Amino acid sequence: MPVFKRYARRPALKARDIMSSPPVTVKESASISEAAAIMKRHGIGSLIVVDDSGKIAGIVTERDLINSIASGLACKGGRVGDVMTRNVVVARPDEDLASLIEKMREANVRHIPVVDENGVPVGVVSVRDVIDLGITALRLFVEP
Repeated sequence: MPVFKRYARRPALKARDIMSSPPVTVKESASISEAAAIMKRHGIGSLIVVDDSGKIAGIVTERDLINSIASGLACKGGRVGDVMTRNVVVARPDEDLASLIEKMREANVRHIPVVDENGVPVGVVSVRDVIDLGITALRLFVEP
């Protein structure tokens, strides 16, 4: 007897259902060490970089911080704007979760900012969020 029954429709999980919100943000002018301290304080692996109007300008990740240390930029007073990724892969709150995960895989990224129709960050989906969802789903079938 099959454990899973196939249905004509799939569950409608959306980015908003698993995103971390509100997102933790930083300005391009922040120092690399400030960004690292914010990440440590919040226990996160990325910060969404916003411009003065609050719209997304980029993302800075742990990888970016490691590269800035390796290149010496962090020690020379480098700024977030010097190391961030500018062409950010983003999602909308109502984007299908399967589509969002495929974007992550194709772009080889671990964090995707979720933005509203004006480009203002409203959350972020990380690989950790996806794994937590998977573990929760597995427990439905494994635990008594």
